[in-house]
Amino acid sequence: MQISFQNDSEALKLLDFVSVHPLGAEFRPYIRFLRQQGLHMDMTESSGEKWLILLRDSFHSFLLEEKTLSVLEQIIVGKFFYREREEIEAIIEIASSIIDGERSVNGDAAFDREKRSIEEGLQSILEGRVSFSFDSFTTFRLKSFHHTLEKYVVKAIDEYKLEQDYQNFIATLRDCLIGQESKFISLHLVNRDGFHFYDHTFTKLDRPEINRLIDRRLLAKSSLFLDTVILAPLLSIAPVNLYIYTDDKEEGLIQTISRIFEERAMVLPLSSFSQAK
Repeated sequence: MQISFQNDSEALKLLDFVSVHPLGAEFRPYIRFLRQQGLHMDMTESSGEKWLILLRDSFHSFLLEEKTLSVLEQIIVGKFFYREREEIEAIIEIASSIIDGERSVNGDAAFDREKRSIEEGLQSILEGRVSFSFDSFTTFRLKSFHHTLEKYVVKAIDEYKLEQDYQNFIATLRDCLIGQESKFISLHLVNRDGFHFYDHTFTKLDRPEINRLIDRRLLAKSSLFLDTVILAPLLSIAPVNLYIYTDDKEEGLIQTISRIFEERAMVLPLSSFSQAK
């Protein structure tokens, strides 16, 4: 019986999965790699069940480790009509991260159905000793694999679009910042039980004073959805230097402010504020 592949590297990769399988040492001598033809297996009647286990597990590993990325791309291009290489690769990366995250928690539970489908498909093939193409096998016997990956692609596209919207939002706010006249040379933003503003003399700004500093033209722009507590005041003041004191650098709002102000912003530990003051 012979299994053909798209190229020799795929055949050799499956052979690697066979070799590391617990049954690999027993059956590897009966499997030959034939250049441009695939893998030839010299099967025996007495070991049919073991062949099924070996090939089922090897196919499953090969599918998840080697074919997932190419199938993701097929879905992104063929089903959702993305054409730009940069966008395709970004969505593949997001989908892969989602899959890896779920597998780290649940193992391969999301793909258990594929393992059963592989076993069912191989059973009749092995009984008949029928040669076949691996890609044809996955196309016709493993439609559930494509459906499972399509769900991940949908999630990835949603995340990608959100990230694009976020990047556009950041870019718009940067443009607003560039167009603003700086009201303070330095501004200190302290993240401790909420955000607190201090001027260059470390004098705390109360809320009425902060509200007076807000540029109402920013709030009037229909394309912007600025909160009047943090972002609107920061953009309105447009300090030359912004010092942010926090014990959580990864907090979403801290990251957003840092991206808007870029080289103007410096993120420091909360303890640094007392020292600086």
